[in-house]
Amino acid sequence: MPTLVGIDLGTTNSAIAVIDNTGRPEIIPNAEGDHVTPSAVFYEPEPPHEMIVGQSAKDNAHVYPDRVMMGFKRDMSSNAPRQLDERTISPIDLSAAVLRKLVTDAAERKGPITAAVITVPANFANEARLATIRAGKTAGLTVSHIINEPTAALFYYSYHQPVSGRVVVYDFGGGTLDISIADVNGRRVEIVTSKGDPRLGGCDFDAHLAALIRDRYQMLAGEPFDPAVHHLAKTPEEYKKQLSARRDCAVQVVGGKAGRTVFTITREEFEGCTETLIAKADLLLGSALQEAGISAVDISHVFLVGGSTRMPMVTAHLERVFKKPPVCHVNPDEVVALGAALYAAFSANPGSLNAAQAAVVKSMALKEVANHFFGTICRTDGPGGRRMLQNSVIIEKNTPLPCEQTESYCTSYDDQREVRITVTQSASKETDPAFVRVIWQGELGLFPPNRPKGMEIRVTFSYDVDQIMHCRFVDVGSGLSKDIELGIGSGAFGSDTQDEDDDKADEDDDSGPFQV
Repeated sequence: MPTLVGIDLGTTNSAIAVIDNTGRPEIIPNAEGDHVTPSAVFYEPEPPHEMIVGQSAKDNAHVYPDRVMMGFKRDMSSNAPRQLDERTISPIDLSAAVLRKLVTDAAERKGPITAAVITVPANFANEARLATIRAGKTAGLTVSHIINEPTAALFYYSYHQPVSGRVVVYDFGGGTLDISIADVNGRRVEIVTSKGDPRLGGCDFDAHLAALIRDRYQMLAGEPFDPAVHHLAKTPEEYKKQLSARRDCAVQVVGGKAGRTVFTITREEFEGCTETLIAKADLLLGSALQEAGISAVDISHVFLVGGSTRMPMVTAHLERVFKKPPVCHVNPDEVVALGAALYAAFSANPGSLNAAQAAVVKSMALKEVANHFFGTICRTDGPGGRRMLQNSVIIEKNTPLPCEQTESYCTSYDDQREVRITVTQSASKETDPAFVRVIWQGELGLFPPNRPKGMEIRVTFSYDVDQIMHCRFVDVGSGLSKDIELGIGSGAFGSDTQDEDDDKADEDDDSGPFQV
């Protein structure tokens, strides 16, 4: 029987896990025997330009920085491609390469693997979730479900130890920060809200440390740090890890006038140069607490996830905020994959589980919530009777999943023959179309002629447990309908903004939106 696995597809490192025959989740080591695999892809410079994935790829970043692809998870929402030689490589292709490496290595130990649960950041937009599913398909996998990373981690924490009360999951990884607040009773998990920043993670701390090193070198050596001439003995990430373990580290720069320059960077200096990043994370935490309608004193546990939580400044700051030490009973790099494996068993056909596995998942329960607002663009009467465009929210953020909501609109004028339909997404409840993201737009079709204005158009949005949107637009009078499944194979990545024609639409635009 093929093995169903859970995969943490991370920005800097990825991992794969499975439920063993006793019902216990376990990491499946890669071919090198490591529990995590760097999310790095290296294209060799010489023909046949073989592709290498994992630690060997990352090791080549010093020598061939332009040929090693890392951090591509941050581009999953836009699917912005990278150029190398004469080839165009998308984030989906790169993510698929990492998934293929994980699954191929795991199959050597566990047998055939064809289906997986893959984790995504809670802040991932619809496009990025779809891109993750497509990466799995490109890697030859059936993606049975996707699950938010902090939710997967909490699934494992609640399995690992008895938990009760309202908790915070502080998921600080290499590329993203997710903060989820949940109510937990034993192994029953109910997400209250999640906030995230897709551009805040360990690599940003690396960049600030690199800038500090460059500035210190220029001050000491009297010449700018030139990457073409000067080389660090270790990467900024490695120096950062040293500063997490001790109070200072010796930085060595090779090249330039002196040939070799050594100086000391202290943890205090590193923490000083990254204060703005901690402040940014703090604002996100405050926003999550406010959205949940609680304060720090209401939190019973703070669970740590992700490699960036190993930085002492992070744990010390959280302890000051919550007046209690955060919890980290398991490897923060592995807990998401372990939780995804549990969810894979939890969501699987019960007939595919043995008695021990079934007993474990029987005690578990999960209630997720929508992490964005979803709506559509319509017309409304503004000041002075002037018609204006408005974003109409249909599904509210933090609505329990799965959910379905229907709203009614109407045609804007007599003999309206066409209507433009849209699906929008936003992090906050916005009515101004300028502040929402259009993730799909199209036409409903050609209406019958000579109809009066005010004909009903019914819009139904449903949001599933994978947090992927399904939409239905129906012209009630004619029965004309349009079904949109923003799922795998839909080809819908949407546009970042509305067409300029939308902004200038007037009441005589036959392709204009309907009326609220």
